Amino acid sequence: MATNTPQRGQSTPITAIRSTLLSRTAPSIPPAAQLYEPLVKGVLRHRQLKIFLHSALFCWALVSLWMTWSTGGMLGTGAKEALVIPFRPSTLAFTAATFAVGALPVMVLRKAHLVEQDINCLLLPCTAAPSPATSPSKILTGALQKRSTSHALLTYLISSLSLLLLHIIITGAYDSSAPANARLTLFVKSRKHPYYLNGYLIYVLFSQVVVALACLLRCVLLDRFAIRWGPVLSAQSGDKLQSFGLARVVTVGITTLVYTSLVTVAHLVTFAFTRSVALPLLFQVPFVHLVLRPFTAHFLKGAWTVTLLTRHWPLVSRAFYLALTTVGIWEFAESAFDAIVAEPIAVAQHTADPGLTLVSGVTSNDAYLKHFAYAELREFSSDDSAAASARRTALFADQKYNPSMWSALARASLLTLGHDYQLLLRRGKPASPASAAAATEAQPAVPLPAPATPLIRTKVYKPAQTSPLHAALDTFASDGPLAAAVSETAEAGASHIPELFRSVMPTSPQARAGAAAGSVKKAEGDVASLVKQTKGKWREGASGALGAFLPQGVVRTAGQVKAWWTRERVHRVAETSLPNRYMDALTVEVLCRLTCASLSEDRYGVVQRDIPKIMEALLSFLTALEEYQAELNAAYALPPPDRLRELSLKEVADKEMLAMEASRAAEVLSVVSDAVKDGIVQVVRTFGDKLAAFRFPPHIAKKLQGFVDYN
Repeated sequence: MATNTPQRGQSTPITAIRSTLLSRTAPSIPPAAQLYEPLVKGVLRHRQLKIFLHSALFCWALVSLWMTWSTGGMLGTGAKEALVIPFRPSTLAFTAATFAVGALPVMVLRKAHLVEQDINCLLLPCTAAPSPATSPSKILTGALQKRSTSHALLTYLISSLSLLLLHIIITGAYDSSAPANARLTLFVKSRKHPYYLNGYLIYVLFSQVVVALACLLRCVLLDRFAIRWGPVLSAQSGDKLQSFGLARVVTVGITTLVYTSLVTVAHLVTFAFTRSVALPLLFQVPFVHLVLRPFTAHFLKGAWTVTLLTRHWPLVSRAFYLALTTVGIWEFAESAFDAIVAEPIAVAQHTADPGLTLVSGVTSNDAYLKHFAYAELREFSSDDSAAASARRTALFADQKYNPSMWSALARASLLTLGHDYQLLLRRGKPASPASAAAATEAQPAVPLPAPATPLIRTKVYKPAQTSPLHAALDTFASDGPLAAAVSETAEAGASHIPELFRSVMPTSPQARAGAAAGSVKKAEGDVASLVKQTKGKWREGASGALGAFLPQGVVRTAGQVKAWWTRERVHRVAETSLPNRYMDALTVEVLCRLTCASLSEDRYGVVQRDIPKIMEALLSFLTALEEYQAELNAAYALPPPDRLRELSLKEVADKEMLAMEASRAAEVLSVVSDAVKDGIVQVVRTFGDKLAAFRFPPHIAKKLQGFVDYN
């Protein structure tokens, strides 16, 4: 008998019906760490080789001069032999060694500072900017608190002493008839005192140490480890960039000669003080003279006089030329690094979507790399070619990413300008703890949606009747009405207890922990204030004691030096208020040029929706800059000529110095203010009467109306 019942082993599997109506979320813009930053870092690695090449050529020229001098000069060896010396294998070997111990450590140090700044950009707004200190004393104090300063000092010391060792090797290998001052051996040749240290070596060694300290001090005071973006915006043509190479060589030569001369004078004064004052005092210390006498007793013979310079002039000149070589290598390497790492980088044109690459770059957390993205975006927004217009149209019409490319670009740019605007209002000072706490305050938790059917948390069944005895026992064992009344009465009474007696009442563990933390912070503040007061008293006492014994001219000069050392510079305050001024100027140019291009290239009016926000941000920034400029003009402007005649020469000099610093501060402010004014003028001329279709706040509309009337 046949049946149509299917067997269990041959059952058909059940599959879901596929649908093409599924919602797909648009992808986000790739982060800069994946798209933009690898391209820029590849270019920077290639430029690093360029810095190495320039520094190696400079070291080769210096070593060739040293080798020619050690062999008797061009007159002693002949012109033909002097031309062959630079290409000898020994010369090339010493060139490689000089580059390895002279230029390479400095470049590695600068790169380490740059990488450290890039890492700190995740925590700070911008660390590739100059130091926020406004006086030389604050700059030095802030540098001494950094760990990188000790690393830099160690690098300079090792490099300078290594160059001294190379000089000793070159002199010993190629100058067999060198005088005693050139034979920088460790001990003097004496049978009676074989462990006396060689004074020539001590002098040159001390000179190299002073050179290392002086160069580090110069780098710290000039804030040399920060990136200087000024030449990037001004040098737009190839001729300027080529002439900058020659100007750099001339500048390095003059700077090296002048600074080495000053350092040599300082070294002579310091060495004379150590030889005539410090060393005799050390010999008066118990047990110390027992250690020093076998090595340095011969230094006490004779007095330090000026005639020692003339008698040992070959040694002084040799130390000067060695210091000149050291400073020249460092200065050329650092100037090459400063110039090359700040050159613009164009990488977006080599990618499939240049607009996406640049938008990804402006979202980077690294302010140094973000600057390159804005510099390339400026060229992207100002290019008049048909291909560039098509790329801008694609950027405006983008709907593939969420948020869109224009939304991400506008948001990142406005956030950058907003942060620097707030910093300008605070005049470069950090945000107050109250505002920071308000900014980081956690948002209230979103309540969970209530269920459609609420849960019944009461007893469903009717409770059974209890006996009177059981009810009385429950009343005494639980918080009944009587216990609740007693508790409420106790709390009400505690609220009326004076604060003096309430402080000894038992509190919760959280309150006790907070009170303990507050007491610890108060104790730390008291200790810090006590230490500061003690230091101030010691300084006042020391200055008073010295002032009683020193001549009045010396005291007056010391007071002037102290005032110069601690006085805040007006232009430094402006630089601290606008540390990212060049990137702000680029951001303003990019926003305004893209806004102008959107009138003919934005098909859907995406940019027009953000025009009120952009104009409000720019005009608010401009208002703050003009107010700052008005403050500078009111505080540091020179008085009339008739008033200047009534002042003393010192007061006139102080007024002129402050006015000069105010003019430098005005130049700092003009970097952003000029860019904002030019950008607003471009927008006003491009849109014209169409700006009436947008709504602006009253104060923004009044400010904008001035630009409309002017144009």
